[in-house]
Amino acid sequence: MKKIRVGGVPEHFNYPWHYGIAKGIFAKYNIEIEWADVKGGSGAMCKMLDANELDLALVLTEGIVKHIHGGSNSRIIQQYVKSPLLWGVHSAVDKEFISDDLSSARFARSRIGSGSHLMAYVHAEQKGFELDDDNFVTVGNINGAVTSFKNNESDILLWEKFMTQPLVNEGKMKRIDLCVSPWPCFMIVASGDFLEESNLINALSLAIIEAADEVMLNDDTIQRIAKQYELEESQVALWYTSVEWQTSPWVSDKMLQNVTNTLHRVDILNANPLTSKNLCYDEVKLY
Repeated sequence: MKKIRVGGVPEHFNYPWHYGIAKGIFAKYNIEIEWADVKGGSGAMCKMLDANELDLALVLTEGIVKHIHGGSNSRIIQQYVKSPLLWGVHSAVDKEFISDDLSSARFARSRIGSGSHLMAYVHAEQKGFELDDDNFVTVGNINGAVTSFKNNESDILLWEKFMTQPLVNEGKMKRIDLCVSPWPCFMIVASGDFLEESNLINALSLAIIEAADEVMLNDDTIQRIAKQYELEESQVALWYTSVEWQTSPWVSDKMLQNVTNTLHRVDILNANPLTSKNLCYDEVKLY
């Protein structure tokens, strides 16, 4: 049985991996998944892929597109979550900001190239204001953002709405707006070293598709996710209505070009735009 090291944020989007492990779906394909929770998010996972600390990672779409443009030999092998991410725009509770113009605000980002970093630019473009690197404070993770708010070191945080709901309920931050990502939110990304073991990629693809398909067919998925991630069932049920995992190996060429063009337009790629084919593993099926 081949061991594959997989990293992802400790959030409900990654439930199909834990389900597949528990139900023996990966084992059926002669694969053993060694799972790692990566609280630092997409920026941290991209670095771990390059350092050969992970074989695969579940990375935000905008994060991996930015990272590959920076010279990484990691590549997309499959879409993972085909629905967009619903980002909450949060502020410190004692601050008063209007989300239509946050050009003077200090944005908390987990790391350079993370979703909390890149989506701040996307949100700014959607609202018609501009940001530059001086607007950002690096905080490591969501706990770092809470501390940063408390210490008056930052003002604004973009983070997945349902994961921050407990913090909003506890009065540690407040939500002032929402930002919907204009593309599917997560990709399965392989390190350059893992891509050399291409015989495993097809089996891995079949296994995670099977796991995701079963999860979406099961009647108790909402209850199981709520229990595993310590969330309220009502909140999970609301989130679940807008979430769809990928159940085919195809990747949208138009979608990847939209991501690339958007990041290039807001001037954070630092490289000439790549084609979708250059962003993906050679055998990925583009449509």
